[in-house]
Amino acid sequence: MNESITFSMSAERKKQIVTQAEKNDETVTQFLLKAAEQRISRELQEQRANELGVADELQDLADSVTGEVSAATDIDTDQELCHTVALWELISSKYDADTRAAAMEEAPEKLQEQVEKVGGGDD
Repeated sequence: MNESITFSMSAERKKQIVTQAEKNDETVTQFLLKAAEQRISRELQEQRANELGVADELQDLADSVTGEVSAATDIDTDQELCHTVALWELISSKYDADTRAAAMEEAPEKLQEQVEKVGGGDD
């Protein structure tokens, strides 16, 4: 037999919950039960991690990965602009206008090829 729980909330919070439930094609009860189950699961995982003494290690690992990703994606735009200007100056002094124009026309396609190689070419 199912039991019910009653609780109060602001009208705005209720509206948010109803909206989210509708987005997921769920009833409010289904939505709230799912949210409660997710929280219980998350808390049990944290409890198990604490019991095993790995919570700090997992957080250190997460911090390390986040730091590495951040460092890898941190682009110095000033330095990149300087490289672009220097490269353009080098190219412009060595090649005639027609050759530079042809290179500029091919540049987007070649850049896309390089991006696909870096990204694994899944697109």
